[in-house]
Amino acid sequence: MKYKILALLMAVIVLLVGCSTGNISESEQPEVIESEDSGEEQVSKEEVVVEAPVDEPVEETSTEIAKDKPAPDFTLMNLSGEEVSLSDYRGKIVLINFWATWCTFCDMEMPDLQRLDDENDDLVVLAVDVMEDKETVEKYINEGGYSFEVVLDEKGDVTKTYLVSGFPTSYFVDPDGILLGGVPGMMTYDQMNQILDDIR
Repeated sequence: MKYKILALLMAVIVLLVGCSTGNISESEQPEVIESEDSGEEQVSKEEVVVEAPVDEPVEETSTEIAKDKPAPDFTLMNLSGEEVSLSDYRGKIVLINFWATWCTFCDMEMPDLQRLDDENDDLVVLAVDVMEDKETVEKYINEGGYSFEVVLDEKGDVTKTYLVSGFPTSYFVDPDGILLGGVPGMMTYDQMNQILDDIR
């Protein structure tokens, strides 16, 4: 039941369109629907599922990503040069956040990710920087004073596996390693907390 509530919440959550990876055209951007009553922007239910860029073939590994199935495991290097795997965090809720230093919406979301990470002992924010060098990322993280785990997807392989087509994109994984769903675009602190409460 809680997963159905989570899926419904993600379907109606108000999102800002994230930064493009350069692989999607304007016509492929998430559809934003304007409510006649409130004038608020909402993302349609169909847009909660992140689709692969149409101009790139989807590798066989990408078929592994499915809601309510084990999240594809990965191992990447963190900023200290240590290997970090998604499976290292079994027993905790994991918020996987795909981002880049040049992405404006990622920059806006970072303080809320840090706050969420600080306030929740049962949650891990795992920030996956996409295809940037260590020095650039390290400088950004140090200047922002962020302490959550940051790993480097230097070749973009994990990003492709998770079918990420814009930044930021976040996925929620439960303590058993099951993928609960994804949110394309920037989330606010309140939206993150609401999803977290529904997972619990």
